[in-house]
Amino acid sequence: MEHPPSAYVRMYHCQSIGYAALKGLSFPTTGRVTGSTSKGVFVLVPPQRVFFLSYESYRGPLTLNLSPRPAEPLPVYIGQEVHLEADELSLPTLNTHISLNDENLWLPPAPPTRIRSGEELWESIQRLSESALYVHRGVGFVPLLAFIMDDPHPPTIPAILQPSIASILILKNLFTQPLEVSMPALTGLMGSGRGLTPSGDDLIVGLMLLLSRMPGMDSLHETLEALHRQVMEIAFEKTTALSANLIACACEGSADERLTQAVDGFLTGSLNESAVLATLQEYGSSSGVDALTGMALALRALKAANYLI
Repeated sequence: MEHPPSAYVRMYHCQSIGYAALKGLSFPTTGRVTGSTSKGVFVLVPPQRVFFLSYESYRGPLTLNLSPRPAEPLPVYIGQEVHLEADELSLPTLNTHISLNDENLWLPPAPPTRIRSGEELWESIQRLSESALYVHRGVGFVPLLAFIMDDPHPPTIPAILQPSIASILILKNLFTQPLEVSMPALTGLMGSGRGLTPSGDDLIVGLMLLLSRMPGMDSLHETLEALHRQVMEIAFEKTTALSANLIACACEGSADERLTQAVDGFLTGSLNESAVLATLQEYGSSSGVDALTGMALALRALKAANYLI
């Protein structure tokens, strides 16, 4: 169906451009709208890069924060062409133009250098998991926290999540078994669950982000490098382009600033458990608490390998 051009010219500039988004904007090309929410527009550009035109102020590696903030969501449609030039992004059928300036580049904060003791981290993730199970018991992959944390009385698990239990049990031993044992379990989680980014992908983002931002992992350096490499490669084959881009960023230690704030605040203790959970709840309908499930899984795997001492 043809959409006639809008007679109303919309002009915006980017208040902030995520570093990963900028990579996809570095050469002229044509992309297409792949999704739209009340908070922004997702655009896919060749080869498989995704960026997010955001109406909000939250920054991230894939995010372009529009200014001035649109009074209402842009009337885009799936498949709509988006043209990229050297210094401008445009949606011709909407007569919309967005100027680009790499001076507004956003980079993630450096990972913390000092964190709490392993015992403190474990006690904290236990309390966080209990809170999440109480408040978000039926949301996304949150019920799997009971199996990650060895709850002796786990809740009834929805049928859609039951196949993921086996993967969780395998991944609890991520660092005490060969990577070839763990990778099928990780692959099994990719693309599973509901949402614009499926819950299994959000779990993997939380897992990889915590492992990438946690200091003192020198003895696991080779294992983590191999893990990052294989996870990124498989993600672009197994799940959506959006999720694959988010997983790749997490492997680099980067994510939406709400996630990095929650992870760093948890690791350092600068945020208490209530503040960590509140920060995660701000990220998507379930994506933040699904990421918490991944964070808990990372801590559980480190504890099994005696890294939390």
